[in-house]
Amino acid sequence: MIAYSAAALAGAAVMIYELLAIRILQRYFGGTMDVWASEIAVCLGGLALGYAIGGRLADRFRSQRIVGIFLFGAGAAGLLIHPLAEWAGDAFVSTELLIQWQPLMAAGVSTFVPIAALGTVMPLTIGALSRDADHAGRTAGRVAAVSTLGSIVGVLVTPMLLLRHFGIVETLNFTSGLLILAGALMQIQRRTVAVVLTAAFIPAFGQVQFETYSNYHHILVEDAGDVRALLFDNNQQSLMSLSDPSTGGFEYTDYFHLPLVLDPKITRVLFLGLGGGTGPKSFLRNYPAMRVEVVEIDPEVVKVAKQFFAIPDDPRLSIQVADARTYLQRGSARYGAILMDAYASGPRGMAYLPYHLATQEFFTIVWERLDNGGSFFFNAIGRHNGDNAEVLRNVLVTLESVFQAVYVFEARTSINTVFIAQKIDMGALDANGLREGKTWPEGPWMAHPLSGAQWQELIGGLGPGVMVGVPNLPQRVTQFSRAQTARRNGVVLTDDFAPTDVGGR
Repeated sequence: MIAYSAAALAGAAVMIYELLAIRILQRYFGGTMDVWASEIAVCLGGLALGYAIGGRLADRFRSQRIVGIFLFGAGAAGLLIHPLAEWAGDAFVSTELLIQWQPLMAAGVSTFVPIAALGTVMPLTIGALSRDADHAGRTAGRVAAVSTLGSIVGVLVTPMLLLRHFGIVETLNFTSGLLILAGALMQIQRRTVAVVLTAAFIPAFGQVQFETYSNYHHILVEDAGDVRALLFDNNQQSLMSLSDPSTGGFEYTDYFHLPLVLDPKITRVLFLGLGGGTGPKSFLRNYPAMRVEVVEIDPEVVKVAKQFFAIPDDPRLSIQVADARTYLQRGSARYGAILMDAYASGPRGMAYLPYHLATQEFFTIVWERLDNGGSFFFNAIGRHNGDNAEVLRNVLVTLESVFQAVYVFEARTSINTVFIAQKIDMGALDANGLREGKTWPEGPWMAHPLSGAQWQELIGGLGPGVMVGVPNLPQRVTQFSRAQTARRNGVVLTDDFAPTDVGGR
């Protein structure tokens, strides 16, 4: 029974270490597939080596004590995962050397040894329990099954229990402590047990203004003078002025207001992604008749935004916790504008779009949920012929495959590229090409494409009842990306093929 318990504990610890290491490494290399793939590869490599070593030793030592030795060693090495991952992350992000391999190397430095030690447990346990060749297969099957069940428990308990109530370091210490304790008990040495219990539960806490780990991000709130910043995985997501919480934010947030230039009669908007709530707060302040809905997948982000970023308690504001695509698919509401500002942060400030929010099928859902003349705002990180250029080219041609007019603007103080795509359902217009017989500003603007001067003319023609509280907006509409006029050489992203979240430059 003790040996089977050891196999189950080792199986659970493998998955707990793997998931926790990913959460730590995401702080340095972002939440991309690169980090997941690197950690999974290291775990598989460590297990493979552990199986080989354990199988060789099992032929020589058929004892539960040697199982305990490797459990003890795995737990001791597990206590080093957090400091080694932080050391590797700090070292690698400061250099461009082998940039594509940095997540793999950091994962190897931090988790290969404890995973390899845990890998020895299964063959060692099989060897300890096998008494004759006639039952070796049955024993091996039982040990493998128990170890796999332990891994399932580890996968489920990490997000559902451990990370909801404990920090990364606490969870690592607890898991490592259990391994060390189990290994010590298998040696039947009380003095060792006492040493283990002392080492396993040494607390390690970092002191920051606010920090938490959610199922999606490492979330940090920092103040610098009058500016409060929200960071996901060490990348800034939102800025806010502490003296005037309704102001602040990155330059690209000025473009939130362009859908109202194209259709000033908008009364209902939907934001996909909350962050620090820069857009919703601005809309609530500037447009008294506006109803604002927000969909945010991470409940912790909602809590942080309300507590630290002055999200108002306003009857015009509704915040839902859900996946953006699922929310639109299940709903039937129509909006004058849908504004997407949801992405996973990547290394060196890069960001990677969740693939299911960048496909032709998703854009079609958005189109169907917009009023005729409504616009879709889409923020992405990157520059034409610069970082993330291929993804931006693909997003542009995908948007143009669904929407009737698409504009591409580029922020100057950050590497944000903004797409504004307008829905013009020709079949729903009157015979004279107007919506309900009305011209702009009450109907879709039909004179596409617009130059920067024409955009400025539209902004200048807004009536007194429409408040676009962005003094820099006339300047912003002249900042076209070169992608606007470049030859289209992207591919249409679909649910079948959309490599937006697998890294790259």
